[in-house]
This record gives sequence, C-alpha cells and structure tokens, in this order.
Amino acid sequence: MPTQNYDELLDKAKEWREWYYDGTVAMNPVTEPVQDAFELINATLFGHIYQRPTLDGKTRSICTIAALVARDKPDQLAGHITGALFYGGYPAAVNAMNAAAKAFEDYDKRHANDQV
Repeated sequence: MPTQNYDELLDKAKEWREWYYDGTVAMNPVTEPVQDAFELINATLFGHIYQRPTLDGKTRSICTIAALVARDKPDQLAGHITGALFYGGYPAAVNAMNAAAKAFEDYDKRHANDQV
C-alpha cells in the first residue's frame, strides 16, 4: 500500500464521510478545543481504516452498527444507520427496524416478570 500523507487521508475521510453520512458532518462546538485530535481520528478511521479492502463497506457498516448497539452508543448510531441506508436502501432499513421492534417486543413479553 502506498504511503499517504496526512492531508490526503483527511481529504479521503471528508469525501467518505460526506457520502456515508449524506452530507457535510458538522463538528460539535464542544470539540473545538480538541479539533486537531478529532481530525487525526477522522483521518485515521475514515481516511485509512475504512478504506481497507479487507471488508466491503456493507459488512463494515453492519459490524459498526452492531458494535454501537452492543456498547450502548446511541449518539453515533444514528449517523451509521444513515450510512447503512446507502447499502441496503430505505426499504431494507425499514424491514430491519420492524424486525428489531418485533424482537424487542417478544423479549419484553418473555421477561415481563423478571426482576432486575
């Protein structure tokens, strides 16, 4: 793999994020004091790691969503669901959400009397 400089990675990350998140992703104002760190993370994650051919984008997206759900990270989840729509399309996303809602409903029924 050819070596890429930091600016090239930033450009690739920006291009990928705009496609995946369906537009420009604004930085939260609270991150301004550490903007350099966020740019480094974005360049590394989206400009390099997400570009690797080991996993196709659809599989990487599914794995990311699963990890975010398992780790209870709802703030990041919405953006990744938006990105996943590009791989499966809106009807597939609606079907998946309906299946998830049914699974949650069934689980709640089975465990309604469980004590926490």
